[in-house]
Amino acid sequence: MINLERSANDFGAQLAIIGPTQVGGLLSAALFGCLACQCYLYFARFTSDGFALKTIVSAITLIQLGQFVCIMLTLWTMTVSTYGDPSQLNVLPLAADVALFFSSFTVFIVQSFYAFRLWKLTRSIFLPILCEMISVVAHTSMVILSARAISMTDLTTFINSQIVLIALSWIARAVCDLITTVGVAWSLKKKRVSDFNMGTMIDRLIYWTLETALVTSVISITMTLSFVFQKQNFVWFGVLLLWSNVVGNSLLASLNRRLLLQETRRSSRSDTQPLSSSGLDTICFRAGPRQSYEDSLENFENRDVEVLREPGRSIDMEPKRVSKHAVVHIHGPEFQDHETHC
Repeated sequence: MINLERSANDFGAQLAIIGPTQVGGLLSAALFGCLACQCYLYFARFTSDGFALKTIVSAITLIQLGQFVCIMLTLWTMTVSTYGDPSQLNVLPLAADVALFFSSFTVFIVQSFYAFRLWKLTRSIFLPILCEMISVVAHTSMVILSARAISMTDLTTFINSQIVLIALSWIARAVCDLITTVGVAWSLKKKRVSDFNMGTMIDRLIYWTLETALVTSVISITMTLSFVFQKQNFVWFGVLLLWSNVVGNSLLASLNRRLLLQETRRSSRSDTQPLSSSGLDTICFRAGPRQSYEDSLENFENRDVEVLREPGRSIDMEPKRVSKHAVVHIHGPEFQDHETHC
């Protein structure tokens, strides 16, 4: 009886990782679909972007494709291959270790891009270099963990022995995200001007920066807290599987949102253009109580305006009473094909 109870407890502990892995893996697959759609939209709309930026987007998409394949293999191994044999869940599948390795590279690339953007905005090297150093520390820690995880013999023992390195990696990621978010938002706020259109555009950039970058920071903090206080239920592992897809989507969202900025710029330009897009000037005036055709020609000659008569229509030379406004369309120095409506 005692052996049966012990085996049941071991069985429950080994199966605890399946649920978070399934939920995190499926959510990660859905986020990868969003990432693929955003990648297609980026290459379709921003063909004039530089080679470096296109390389970053392509690298993130390909890395996340590899992670997606590894996550699917991990789900297959945990739910199908090891069905009825929970002893195989004492260690992570090899595909899960490779997925964590890919995840670290994606987050490192995105944080490096944010650090570069911070340098472009501030023209100060202190904060960008600090963020890059923190990101390198976190990335190196995750690479070491992924290499050690391949040779693990027991998952619980491995987690307890590597708890400092795991927490250091995630805390460093969260600190890096917070520094870049606050730095970019503060730099944009200092560049805010009194012009309404430009001020609206900068406010929108600040809002998007807080919206996209803070999400990654919150996920890093949540993952770290769940690992420190509830590491036995493996919720942190499910969050870890979808983390890199959230980071990649945040980057592509910030790039694709430039379409909205372009639309705002076009609308502001159209508001400042003249009411007539063909370059015609319109003059409205009220005629006198009685005006003849000869008087009209005499008045128009002083304004260098040529009055054209429509073909096939005779003009009455007798005096007529004018009761409507006269509208004259003028091209400029040369007047051709004008119409006078009375």
